[in-house]
Amino acid sequence: MAKRPSQRNHIRGLLDELEPELRKAFEESIDNLKAGVRLAEIVTRLEERDIEGAIRAMGIEASAYRPLKKATEAVFEAGGDEAAKRVPRVTESNGSTALFRFDIEHPTAAQDLRLYSSRLITGDLVPDQIDAIRNTLANGIQMGRAPRRTALDIVGRQSAVTGRREGGIIGLSSRQAEHVEAFRRRLSSGDPSEMRKVFEMTRRDKRFDATIRSAIKAGKPVDQATIDRMAGRYADRLLLLRGETIARTETMTAFNKGQLAAMRQAIAEGRVSETIITKVWHAFIDKRTRDSHLHLNNKAVAFREPFRAISGAELQYPGDPNGGASEIINCRCWMETKIDFLADID
Repeated sequence: MAKRPSQRNHIRGLLDELEPELRKAFEESIDNLKAGVRLAEIVTRLEERDIEGAIRAMGIEASAYRPLKKATEAVFEAGGDEAAKRVPRVTESNGSTALFRFDIEHPTAAQDLRLYSSRLITGDLVPDQIDAIRNTLANGIQMGRAPRRTALDIVGRQSAVTGRREGGIIGLSSRQAEHVEAFRRRLSSGDPSEMRKVFEMTRRDKRFDATIRSAIKAGKPVDQATIDRMAGRYADRLLLLRGETIARTETMTAFNKGQLAAMRQAIAEGRVSETIITKVWHAFIDKRTRDSHLHLNNKAVAFREPFRAISGAELQYPGDPNGGASEIINCRCWMETKIDFLADID
């Protein structure tokens, strides 16, 4: 008989299946945003120096992130289903037993999911995207770039092969967009000391390094068409990193929130007492694990008690946004909910 996987291996395997789906959903959401831009209107607004009008023409709306929202709902439900397995069956008067099933539409779960989706999309992703675009537009105007070129720097240039827009900053964080802007500025400066800084940008396509060295040797800037290709490749690689980071972080967050939602539902339905539920932190241990999460590994707390990191942060679960970015970005920890069935026996 095949040996059943440990709880740890089971959860890791489940999360490894869910994470790629969430990453694909993020990529689909960004494709939605790029497909919805109105380039001609953006150019017109920029000719009028109407930055806010240009932003509106980008169509950066929460509805474009619907694929990501659906994917996080699926992860949330998977976490709830996993926790539900630990809730005891109820024996009916006729001797039959009733399983506890997690209901994603239960009032407590629905509220948790609604608040989570709102925080992720309308609280984080959309505002940060708009800030990134606003800063890039302002820089383009300040540097005297042609309106159409500035617009294409943001929305990406259409590939003759795929027909899709490639490059651009749509989907990038505001900080990543600043890196793309710095990449362009350095290559167009013609200043050897500035151009050499591009070699420190680890996500660049190194196949262009010879071109940069030739420009440095000649003391001239890289030509604009080549800069566009290089910056587009760099932006695409940053977007890939962005998708991986969001998928890893939000898979953990949604899964662990789903577990808590299932336990709250079980409590509300009288299936289990809150006092006998504990939460256990499990760190994924390797050289990348945060010291604070190593400290929390196997730490057990009461259901409503937070995990207290050595940094001072308090988290209800791994990935809890209240812990701050330094505790949650790329976190691979997971939480186990346990029920002590003997604790209520007098």
